[in-house]
Amino acid sequence: MEIINVSQIGTVYWLTGLSGAGKTTIGTLLYKHLKKSKTNVVYLDGDALREVFGGQHGHSLEERKQLAMQYSRLCRMLSNQGMYVICATISMFHEVRNWNREHIENYIEVYIKVPMEELIRRDQKQLYSRALKGEINHVMGINAEIEEPEKPDIVLVNDGNYSPQEIVNELIKKLRINK
Repeated sequence: MEIINVSQIGTVYWLTGLSGAGKTTIGTLLYKHLKKSKTNVVYLDGDALREVFGGQHGHSLEERKQLAMQYSRLCRMLSNQGMYVICATISMFHEVRNWNREHIENYIEVYIKVPMEELIRRDQKQLYSRALKGEINHVMGINAEIEEPEKPDIVLVNDGNYSPQEIVNELIKKLRINK
């Protein structure tokens, strides 16, 4: 039986931002970069996690917060086992991010900020257009209140002026990740 050395705590890179901000793209590129030098890296995407947890959660603010707390606890568990965890999630709640800071030893919060006009222009999932027409509710930033990060460790502006790879290169530089 292998004994896990819990003194080797991993790191949680919590990528937060609204739908369409580029969390998945940036998270995937960061994952690929880290995998070049580390074997203990895991990438968790909010949409995929929603499915993993059985899809029983809806999109109300309370259900979103409960789901975000599940993500937080999973990230803590994995990082406590020495994993480098990249979690790409909307999770626009002060309570969740504060919990992360208090309970995850190596927690780095990255806010991917995009002007609302740009998010509406991109609208890959048609969430914003449908919410603006009143067809759907609970769209963060339109008809569901967000709590924008107050003190993220890193803010990345993804307004379309830089490619995803350029943004990740900047993130890697700010994180001081070698290789």
